[in-house]
Amino acid sequence: MSRRKVAMDGNTAAAYAGHALNEVIAIYPITPSSGIGEMADAKSAKGQKNIWGQIPAVSELQSEGGAAGAVHGALSTGSLTTTFTASQGLLLMMPNMFKIAGELTPAVFYVTARTVATHALSIFCDHSDIMAVRSTGFAILSASSVQEVMDLALVAQAATLESRVPFVFTFDGFRTSHEIQKIEEITFEDMKAVINDDFIKAHRRRALTPDRPAIKGTSQNPDVFFQERETVNTHYRKTPAIIQAVMDRFAKQVGRQYKLFEYIGAPDAEHVMVIMGSAAETVQEAVEFLEAKGEKVGMVKVKLYRPFAIENFVKSLPASTKAITVLDRTK
Repeated sequence: MSRRKVAMDGNTAAAYAGHALNEVIAIYPITPSSGIGEMADAKSAKGQKNIWGQIPAVSELQSEGGAAGAVHGALSTGSLTTTFTASQGLLLMMPNMFKIAGELTPAVFYVTARTVATHALSIFCDHSDIMAVRSTGFAILSASSVQEVMDLALVAQAATLESRVPFVFTFDGFRTSHEIQKIEEITFEDMKAVINDDFIKAHRRRALTPDRPAIKGTSQNPDVFFQERETVNTHYRKTPAIIQAVMDRFAKQVGRQYKLFEYIGAPDAEHVMVIMGSAAETVQEAVEFLEAKGEKVGMVKVKLYRPFAIENFVKSLPASTKAITVLDRTK
């Protein structure tokens, strides 16, 4: 199958995938994700359709909290829904994120990772916003390049529908989000081949409707509440394997193979660096340069950060590993 090679930045790749894979898009612009919402809005205004032949409804709310509430409501009606945010905007979405995850509702939030304001507001692209939402119950999938933004957005959408665990799909703000690269544009046919429509139908059947009455959002006493919280464990335990299976399906369709943890470097490496995000591209060049000079070094690119699949991580390391250096992009 012939695919176009196009020059675009990470936000354009995210807008392409997010608009193609959703029916409702609730936005409130925040740097550096604003461009994704603007492009998605422009696509719908021009009558551009998603992969199912619908024009996604794009609505700008009055805050990130409103956008997250709209996403939660639309998801509860069985719509495929997304939003785009960063930094404080993501933090304002947290109450709804706990609800969305707790109700096992599939969704993908696109997050251009950016530092959360402390002594000053900044556009520095650290991961403090991503780290702040680890406890919400959202899976966290990370892209390191513009190509990965387009590819892994599709992986996240297919995996969330199957696992019922919602996803934060993240890439570094003002780095990957604004970096222009020539990439291969995946087609709508590719997307249809990777997405399993049976899971979309299952999502629709769980919708709140008077035709099929169900109860959601109750109040519970502690004796029942925590027991029910424990029942989600099986979904989270299955999620890493589901994501890898989707990655394998993607590879079969498109030809690019991804793994939850990608090892690069000497097969007998003694020193291995672990990293997530755009800096992985730079570290890879250094590792390949040093390996060519005979250095026993390697690196692991973290794609799936939550749920953290410890067995997959350990298997990705060479048996010769003596030291691990973790580059953590947050204070």
